[in-house]
Amino acid sequence: MGLLESALATKGAGATERLKILRRHAQAFWRHATPKRLYNFYKAERNRLQKRTVLDSLPYILKIETTNICNLRCAYCYDDRRPPLATERPYGRMRLEQFRYLLDAVGDSLFKINLYGFGEPFLFPETLDMIRLAASRNICVGVSSNLNHHDPELPRRIVDSGLEVLIFSCHGVSQEASNRFMRGGNPDLALRALRAVIEARRQAGRDTPFIDWQYCVTGFNEHEIEAATRQARELGVDQVRFIKPFFPEDAPDEWFSSRFPRQTVGHAATEPSPGCSWLYRSAYVNWDGGLIPCCRDPRDPRVDFGNVLETPFPEVWNNAKYQAARALLADPRRNDLRAGILCGRCPVTRGGA
Repeated sequence: MGLLESALATKGAGATERLKILRRHAQAFWRHATPKRLYNFYKAERNRLQKRTVLDSLPYILKIETTNICNLRCAYCYDDRRPPLATERPYGRMRLEQFRYLLDAVGDSLFKINLYGFGEPFLFPETLDMIRLAASRNICVGVSSNLNHHDPELPRRIVDSGLEVLIFSCHGVSQEASNRFMRGGNPDLALRALRAVIEARRQAGRDTPFIDWQYCVTGFNEHEIEAATRQARELGVDQVRFIKPFFPEDAPDEWFSSRFPRQTVGHAATEPSPGCSWLYRSAYVNWDGGLIPCCRDPRDPRVDFGNVLETPFPEVWNNAKYQAARALLADPRRNDLRAGILCGRCPVTRGGA
């Protein structure tokens, strides 16, 4: 895998989309490079290439979930927003002081923070404060939002916060197509908010946030791809990506498009393993501080590798679970390491690195 492997970004991207995401990572890398970050980057890549289990580096990209609460009920997301089971992570939100604690722990090593997870970040004003705080520490911040908000001041505050990348999640331009996927949403409201963000950016004389429209393609919205492309051009969107969504294999036929038919979903057993860089370069921090190596299973706190709001980040980063996961990635034959760690269930560690 190349440096700044785009697997750190949103699932479902094809080769062209991965290249676009990689370009954004590279821009953040050069814009926010410092001697300390560059040295940490060197050590992280050396550790990865040498397949070390105990690292003398910290992650240089983090995905931090500000909240898992959302204003929509998108299909196949968190089981249509059902109440969490007793054994599952409850709904909640991270506080600004908790975010500050994380930055104090690892901020000097980070080129970028993807400040979103399985919720809608702009539901709560703390998110804008978090963006400002990270920006003040010379860290690139990206946010993914459905922009289904009625607050007329939000677009200006987004621009003023210092946000560098805004992923606009909207899967259709008509109410009929979009709302089948993004239940409870309103594409007209979202597109008006997006237009206002772009206008606020123009008035401020800035080129950020970079606007990246993410469009998950299904059988019932692929006929609107041309209309979405045209709308993006008219609005002044910087990039639009038509990506492969991830649905269960037993989803109805209409959820699979001609662009991404059913048989392409998932990682085929005959394909070479894509490898994994998360265990060396990045991690996913749930809103409550639960740390997992990637966003594969955020609902179950029992798979957390530790809690970085309760235990110092470097200690969790090199604890027994992380060491076992890295050893398993280096040698997938180590079946004795699979029990008790999330990576033990991952297809990547079953197919080799």
